[in-house]
Amino acid sequence: MCFSGVTILVMCKNYKKFLEIFQQDIDAMFAHQKDYICCKEGCAYCCEYGEYPFTETEFLYLMDGYEKLDEQIKKIVQKNISEIKKDEKGYYKCPFLINKKCSVYDNRGLVCRTFGLLNQEPDGKVNGPFCGKLGLNYSKVYDKETKQLLMNVIEENHYKNLPRVFNLNISNIRKLNLVKELEIDFGEQKSLLEWLANYAK
Repeated sequence: MCFSGVTILVMCKNYKKFLEIFQQDIDAMFAHQKDYICCKEGCAYCCEYGEYPFTETEFLYLMDGYEKLDEQIKKIVQKNISEIKKDEKGYYKCPFLINKKCSVYDNRGLVCRTFGLLNQEPDGKVNGPFCGKLGLNYSKVYDKETKQLLMNVIEENHYKNLPRVFNLNISNIRKLNLVKELEIDFGEQKSLLEWLANYAK
């Protein structure tokens, strides 16, 4: 896969507009759920072990951010990618994570932006963030085994807002009116490593 800078710019233009608006909604979701959220700078568990599904448009936007990085940072990212390819495991540390920080934070994918919230999968099941097992997001009010909210704990602690489940999987995001208005074609979805395997400047 080879994309020129011009191609990436054209494909990312409307997506950037989408993010400017949609990020406000995501920020509001996190603010509403702040009693249950532990995310903070330096906490990078979500970037340490995953597949990181990206649509084509998300990936191109990510790589647009990568192309603007300092050459030394690019070398570190490239080294990380090479190490992941050698390992050949389904789950891996995101190659853009450097010293517990995302090197392409402004261009991160939707899975990165929405991680931490309770999410409803296409089959209707509620999916809590895996960091709940580490005593982080929703750990006090969500049972990972039964995939149920612990209403008795919620009531006993008098939380300001109840835990809310959001429909943030990519199939639902594709259906948003904003996506239609901006005529965004997300394209196919693959793991980040699959996209990187075919990417060339």
